[in-house]
Amino acid sequence: MKTLLCLLIATGVGTALQYAGVPHGLLLGSILGSALIVSHLRFAPTLPLGLGYVQVVLGIATGLMFKAWDSHTAAAMLPSLGFLFVCLAVQITVAGFWLLKISRWNLKDSLLAVYPGALAAVFDLLESERASGKVIVVHLVRLLSITVLVSFLIPAQPNLMLAEQAPLLTGTLVIVLSLIALCIGIGRVLLRIGVPAPFMLTAIVATGVYVKMGFLPDFQMPPWSVNFATVILGTLIGSKFKDISLADLIRHGRSGVMSVALMILIAAVFAVAASRVLGSDPLSLWLAYMPGAIETIAIVAFSGGLNVVFILTHHLARMVALHFAPALIVQARRWGESGS
Repeated sequence: MKTLLCLLIATGVGTALQYAGVPHGLLLGSILGSALIVSHLRFAPTLPLGLGYVQVVLGIATGLMFKAWDSHTAAAMLPSLGFLFVCLAVQITVAGFWLLKISRWNLKDSLLAVYPGALAAVFDLLESERASGKVIVVHLVRLLSITVLVSFLIPAQPNLMLAEQAPLLTGTLVIVLSLIALCIGIGRVLLRIGVPAPFMLTAIVATGVYVKMGFLPDFQMPPWSVNFATVILGTLIGSKFKDISLADLIRHGRSGVMSVALMILIAAVFAVAASRVLGSDPLSLWLAYMPGAIETIAIVAFSGGLNVVFILTHHLARMVALHFAPALIVQARRWGESGS
């Protein structure tokens, strides 16, 4: 009953902020509403299937945006992807060093705090690693900063929004259900080897394959499914405030602001350098090199009329690398323990 109450309040606050014109108000309001509830009632919502639902829905919604992707586009992006991975290394190193040496955090929390993965991946990683509450504060600061910043700099253009979806045919429904089943099946395998947010990663790749094979020519995710996923994700993130006091939020928030500012500034520097070398749009490169928040970036890039395929391909490459890296570390640790 408390979980249902929390979801209803989170939905109400998110809807109010969205109608008030707050950028991505549904997500931010869900975080705010659930955070207020759990901090006062001292309980965490029970949503055992919530995170899986979020990953599949957002993964499919993101994968559907790769309809214009082809081999020529991929080849043209390779030099920029090189800039991306160097940028990621610099972002993690500089921001992690700040938290470790200046803010006096331990190494584990410093690395988890600057992990530039997708929101669902970050939440999954925080759960598996049992990170301290201050780590989620940094990621909340990152989400808020990127959301407000890019929404302010790139206003939405209403004429670019998707047209209303046609009625779902039986054949299309069967294909979508097979896609969901494939995402869950492969995702469970990846989950066993320790890949964070495996259902989201699988959904993005599998949906891209379905799109390129012509299985989903006119399909779009129903708005209600994405909105519901947004509310659940916001509720899950907001629930992390159960054990975080206002004093801790203020104290750790300062460290979060500085580390996130460093990562965004580094992304801007690399975007300017890459634009001069490659002749690409610096704004699109800046969004492509952003440290995470693919859900926010995808929505803003599309509604702002930018090159969504170019931007999201970079984020997909980042997600593949960052999602599999923890799994490889876990496996290497296990092999080392068995060898000794």
